[in-house]
Amino acid sequence: IEEYASNRDMRICGYYHANEYHNDTDVGTVATRIADKIAENCKNSCLLMVDNEKLSELATALPLKAYQPQKNNDRIDWKVAKNLNIQYGYKGLLIGPEILKNKLYRDIVDMDSHYDDISLHFENKALNEVVNLFAETASEGIEPGPDSSSE
Repeated sequence: IEEYASNRDMRICGYYHANEYHNDTDVGTVATRIADKIAENCKNSCLLMVDNEKLSELATALPLKAYQPQKNNDRIDWKVAKNLNIQYGYKGLLIGPEILKNKLYRDIVDMDSHYDDISLHFENKALNEVVNLFAETASEGIEPGPDSSSE
């Protein structure tokens, strides 16, 4: 993945995580280990996690929690970020319910899926095209709110 990113003049600066079960709200060991490795290489890294408790409020709040690394001797502690500001977050609130209704999440290829079947690619190009269409349709004539951030 690092080679893929560097070949495109990109770098890995964060990790996105979603727990499988609705009642699981913990940042698990695997997520923190991956995020720790990223933090070693990028001082302004973050861990972005789906807040399962907010999924039912999708139309009014971004269902995300952001964590920032804090070095504590030889280890990294992940603390909830005080101010979460996600660019274009308001569009997510507009299209999120539509994406859930159409069950597009079933088509997401993550790294686990890619490792299981390397013919599946984690870029999700086809899915991104569909999401972009939803975003264009949802945002026609709609101005962003004064505050598109969430805590």
